[in-house]
Amino acid sequence: MLSDREIRIIKYLYKNKDQYCTSTEIGDNVGFSERTIRTNINYISESVPKDIFEIVAKKGSGFKLKIKNQDKYIDYIYKSRANMSSIDQAYDKKGREKYILENILLENKKLTFEDLLDILFISESTLQRDIYNLKNKLNEYKLDIVKTDKSYLEIVGKEIDKRHFILDYFFSNIYANSFINELDRLDLFDRSTISQLLIILLDCIREYNISVNDYIIQNLVIHFALVLERVNKNFLVDKPVKNINRDKDEYFDGFAKAIINRISKSFDLNLPIEEKTYIYLQLLSKTKPSYEKSYESFEAYNQVIDMLRYLSKKLDVNLLEDNLFMNNFIEHLKSLKNRIESGLFVSNPLTAKIKSQYKDYFDLVIKSFRKFLIFDNVEISDDEWSYLVIYILSAIERNKFNKKINVLVVCASGYSTGLMLKNRIQNEYGNTINIKNVVGYYEITPKNIEDIDLIISSVDLNGLVIAVPSIKVSVFLDDEDCALIDKEIEGLRKSYRTNKFEENVPDFNNIDLFEKYFTEKNFLINETYTDKKDILEVIYKTLAEDEDSKKLFEEKTIMRENFSSIVFKDLIAIPHPISPVKTEAEVFAVISRKDINWGRDSDKVRLIFYISPAKKKDSDFEKIIRIFTKLLRDDSSIENLTKVGNFKDFKKIILKLI
Repeated sequence: MLSDREIRIIKYLYKNKDQYCTSTEIGDNVGFSERTIRTNINYISESVPKDIFEIVAKKGSGFKLKIKNQDKYIDYIYKSRANMSSIDQAYDKKGREKYILENILLENKKLTFEDLLDILFISESTLQRDIYNLKNKLNEYKLDIVKTDKSYLEIVGKEIDKRHFILDYFFSNIYANSFINELDRLDLFDRSTISQLLIILLDCIREYNISVNDYIIQNLVIHFALVLERVNKNFLVDKPVKNINRDKDEYFDGFAKAIINRISKSFDLNLPIEEKTYIYLQLLSKTKPSYEKSYESFEAYNQVIDMLRYLSKKLDVNLLEDNLFMNNFIEHLKSLKNRIESGLFVSNPLTAKIKSQYKDYFDLVIKSFRKFLIFDNVEISDDEWSYLVIYILSAIERNKFNKKINVLVVCASGYSTGLMLKNRIQNEYGNTINIKNVVGYYEITPKNIEDIDLIISSVDLNGLVIAVPSIKVSVFLDDEDCALIDKEIEGLRKSYRTNKFEENVPDFNNIDLFEKYFTEKNFLINETYTDKKDILEVIYKTLAEDEDSKKLFEEKTIMRENFSSIVFKDLIAIPHPISPVKTEAEVFAVISRKDINWGRDSDKVRLIFYISPAKKKDSDFEKIIRIFTKLLRDDSSIENLTKVGNFKDFKKIILKLI
């Protein structure tokens, strides 16, 4: 099967399948050197069956993808994605960081700096930078990553601090989205129960020095949460398991008993023997060294992949590229197969809720398993189907927030400089960022920033008020630049999550922020003017302190508009002077009942936000600019604003965007 790097090369060739692409061009766009591209293309040509597709090389022209069978091509790419190991997923900064922490901290592996260089296939300077970044994260928990006398990398510090870090890094939304967090948003489990089970499991794993990854821990926590639900609601295991072959390892038995006893004590429950056996079997199958973690160890693997491809199309979510889902789903299918063979069937206390609230997904899962003959001719209960739906739901929920952030890369004028910056960004943020385009400073237009979440620029954009957040970095993308990007990404993720899941009730800080920049004096419901010159004249007169400043507003606004269009979606105009005119920042808002002709840019503008930036430094002003970033992505708010009848209603809508 193919690695992620090889899949990215193939996808680029597929996107440009009607033309030849040079190795330099491919490398610039997927983030690897020309030599690496050629090496990987040679491997692809040798390993992929010729009846699926081949890469044709033409001297002086480059490479071209020739598809022989479209369906087989899609299957092959999907199966390669699904078969990736954690190493294959570690091709960007975030993936490498997780790989290092998972192996050293969770799985207790003995790895040297040189081992990681070979495994991750990165330069020494890149790994040194990764270690430096990890040190900064660990330092917040009074931990450090050091070399031992035998040159192994080890995380040192108090055990309680290590556990605290593990909880935050792997299982909370401080650093990453976890399966558990997705279920929390679906309101299927009590959050305090999940948190307590995590602590119990983590404590015992650390105490007994058990090597597991974060997927297994999360999977176990969900199973144990369902045990508690079953016991509390008297939905017990249907029948006891006969002739269970318990593990002969006394150390493991002690580990399993410690977990069972702590769960019983913490939740004040007298667990039935069947549920204790169920917990024991889950621990045995998922934490013993002999446990087979490969996807292919599940005998119906190929049918499952075909089914998940079918489900992906139905749900419009690429399940096969969700590594977290694939791990948990396949693990559950293995457990289900074992339960079918042993006669151990478990009730699901969430079945009624799932069939009521998520009936369409429930029916689709059953239909899909039957269509692809998985567990065919086996009677599976609604309780077992409901378990499978839980994994599907969490993947759908996670997909809403794990979509890559769309980025526009801006350079001064030299395209090669922009490609160099693009290459470095892709190497660091390949799993997080999708670079939509590379443009020069004078090519920044509303069309170029459509669907863009963030602009990363090698030139200063402070002279432009753009309704998209921007970061200035060097073309070398050093540690300080990466820290700025990390902070911006974290803020974007947080804002997406807050907007969707939390009721956005304006607080006093938001009201103060609104009143700092918006006033009823600078608000107009237009029922008269249809030309932009007339509207702008009203705005200049209102904002200007005297005739001289009025002329400055006009001149600097024209200069800015000559640079590039300030009309978005043909409906919203955000004019502003190319440099500040007044000491304090202000925003003039116009809600127009008539279409306003904005010249060649649009003839139907209905919303105008004239932004007058401050001459002095104003840290709050960036928050106001973000309002327009959100607004341009929120069609319902745009529609509501066009219908506003007074300043009070206008204020309510804007406050929801702050």
